[in-house]
Amino acid sequence: MLPIGICLPIFGTTYAEVRRAALAIEDHGYDSLWLWDHYVSWNDPREPVLECWTTLAALAEATSRVRLGPLVANVTNRHPGRLAKVAATLYEIAGGRLEVGLGAGGYAAEQEAFGIDQGDRATRTRRLEETLQVLPLLWSGAPVTFEGELVRLREAIVSPGLHPPPRLIVGGRSEALARLAGRYADGLNLQWRFRESFPALLAALDAALAERGRDRAGFDLSLHVDWADLAADPEGACATWAALGFTRVIALAPVPIPLDDLARLAPGRRSPPGNRA
Repeated sequence: MLPIGICLPIFGTTYAEVRRAALAIEDHGYDSLWLWDHYVSWNDPREPVLECWTTLAALAEATSRVRLGPLVANVTNRHPGRLAKVAATLYEIAGGRLEVGLGAGGYAAEQEAFGIDQGDRATRTRRLEETLQVLPLLWSGAPVTFEGELVRLREAIVSPGLHPPPRLIVGGRSEALARLAGRYADGLNLQWRFRESFPALLAALDAALAERGRDRAGFDLSLHVDWADLAADPEGACATWAALGFTRVIALAPVPIPLDDLARLAPGRRSPPGNRA
């Protein structure tokens, strides 16, 4: 069966609930755990929202084996230099277990409420492209000077360097973002609910990978699915998704987080949580 990761909710929940679920994810042998990166809930702006990177840092301290990261970090929320530093610190806390999902944003109401001008689609795509270019440079530990349209660095250093660097995964549903994934990243995350666009997206990905002199071998092609898509028949669903070329599945857990389902769907069991609190 395909490796299964879990994307935990940040809307309408508490850190205690998310931490409890993260420990269960690790103990049940899941591939990875992930969080969205949003400042505001689209259900109700007054609904509680956990900040992505702060919560990931706490979960990295609470766990010891499971890989973790944002799915996806909105590049309009943080300057790439700041993002590189935040990720580098989390990488150290997690002992190298970090993966970094990146997206171009698009939820304008959320950005505007916090005084962030995310720009039009072309601007957001360009910002993502330049972020994909500079993050590996910064994580090398060497001084970086970069003159882009939107990102400018002058002898910027992220120390210590990250060796090996975190895997970069682009999340999106446009051909432009699929091309960026093939050109610069280590993976692409697609959403099952937009599966009618998969042929065009995968063609764009393959073309960009070919320009880079590679193919999908060793490339992480992951699929973001709703809980119901996986829960009813996980083996059958994973077989379908594997046949489409996906290498792992990331299921979005609902609120309240279904701890019983996490146990039932577990790909393998490890030692029980015991007295961890």
